[in-house]
Amino acid sequence: MSIFFAPSLQEAHTHYQLSEEESKHCNRVLRLKEGARIELVNGIGLHAVAVLKDAHPKRSLLEIESIVQHAPTPTLHIAIAPTKNMDRIEWFLEKSTELGLSKLTFLVCDHNERKHVNMDRLEKIAIAAMKQSKRFYLPQIEPLEPFADFVKKHPRAYFGHCAEGSKIPLKNLKTEYPFLIGPEGDFSSQEIELALKSGYQAVHMSEFRLRTETAALLATAALLS
Repeated sequence: MSIFFAPSLQEAHTHYQLSEEESKHCNRVLRLKEGARIELVNGIGLHAVAVLKDAHPKRSLLEIESIVQHAPTPTLHIAIAPTKNMDRIEWFLEKSTELGLSKLTFLVCDHNERKHVNMDRLEKIAIAAMKQSKRFYLPQIEPLEPFADFVKKHPRAYFGHCAEGSKIPLKNLKTEYPFLIGPEGDFSSQEIELALKSGYQAVHMSEFRLRTETAALLATAALLS
């Protein structure tokens, strides 16, 4: 069955009207007809099976057959400095959503080349990845936040950097802490010092130099394992 995003879906609903965007996809892309059975997810654990009653191209109406609230997924928080080429970040968001990312925060670091992210576009990418992978929870995406402010809010975390120093292996990670990935020019020496003084643990990620999005996906996989 095809899956549609229904952000306002509630357990008490017996009927649901798709948004104009989802109705268009239902009717003009998938060409579903009245009587077709589909799935709905609201991004916060609710999953429903419904029947298409009115295949309107702007406001399709559905009748709910069954609805289930799924338990929250484990916390998996990545904080990343956006790359100059946003295609790389969008690729990371798509793949990490499929793997189980629960929260993504964008960092403003000393060496950032990008100072703006298109939150609406990123949300659409996350929604598409959630539906494709049949997840029930949509990752929370946080806007750009100064590195120092993030450290104050999160007194314990992991981070990867290229400088020399003591580092723990990836296998020692625990999912309750965020993992920070720096910009293409790496974290500055001042940022590394601040993180370490705050109790952050540096992580040895690879013998090779990794792209920002590669390091972020590796951190995601390590936290999952």
